[in-house]
Amino acid sequence: MSSVHGTSLHVTVTIDPRNEAAFLEALKPTFDAVSGESENTFFEVYKNSDKPGQFKLVENWNASKEWLIEVQLQKEYYKPYADATKPMWIEPLKLEFYDRLAPVFRSVKPENTGPGPA
Repeated sequence: MSSVHGTSLHVTVTIDPRNEAAFLEALKPTFDAVSGESENTFFEVYKNSDKPGQFKLVENWNASKEWLIEVQLQKEYYKPYADATKPMWIEPLKLEFYDRLAPVFRSVKPENTGPGPA
């Protein structure tokens, strides 16, 4: 059973580090499409500083794990991203689903936005 507070999807993608720029370029249209979904409340991409070529995509959703699998992850805009990036993968894609806890366990400070565009 999924959490009443929504679901957090964590995607780990590990690519050949030489392809980082091409990976991010391929990801951007999908990032924008996912961010535009009404059920999506958060989407941030992280780069592992200890493992070159590894990225973590963290998405929070006002939806269940089942809805994410059956509806969201079936959307057509994922196909161009997958077609472009799958040849870059050097490890299998990893999807992890977490039930979000009550807001008492949530904190986001204004400073979380970081220093701005790079």
